[in-house]
Amino acid sequence: MDNTRVEKKDFVDPSAPREHVHDYYGRTTMDLDHFHTFDGTTGLNYETGLDHVHRFANVTSRAHGHTHRMDGNTSRQIPAFWGHIHQIAGITSFDDGHTHRFDVLSGGPHRARNRRPRLIRLFRASSNQKSQSEKQSAAPQPRRRGIFAKLRPSSPKQ
Repeated sequence: MDNTRVEKKDFVDPSAPREHVHDYYGRTTMDLDHFHTFDGTTGLNYETGLDHVHRFANVTSRAHGHTHRMDGNTSRQIPAFWGHIHQIAGITSFDDGHTHRFDVLSGGPHRARNRRPRLIRLFRASSNQKSQSEKQSAAPQPRRRGIFAKLRPSSPKQ
């Protein structure tokens, strides 16, 4: 076996989920006596040949009465001890007569949060309540506030 050659499979993190995202945060360069901070989560990965990249888009913090938009593609994956990371670099939008530069490294890969199953459960619970109330009485009843009122921790128990 030839150990001098590095194969592509050595750089792929086998524990990383097939579809994943990365968190990132940082600050822009200092221009016109101020800087902006930012944080976000990349979009899902998409293949580019033998590798993959992510899209990112967010708005910076407000400083000197304005914000900047930043968006683009990450770099290809960079091997790291905990899997892989990506470089996120570019120039912000031109606002208030100037731009800023940014250059940060993302965190490790993790699964994207999927809130859809929870929403489906809530929708099913809502429709079950409606069907039970229709069975009890055919007369129209005032509309309930909804099941979301129950989810607020500050709401009193019923």
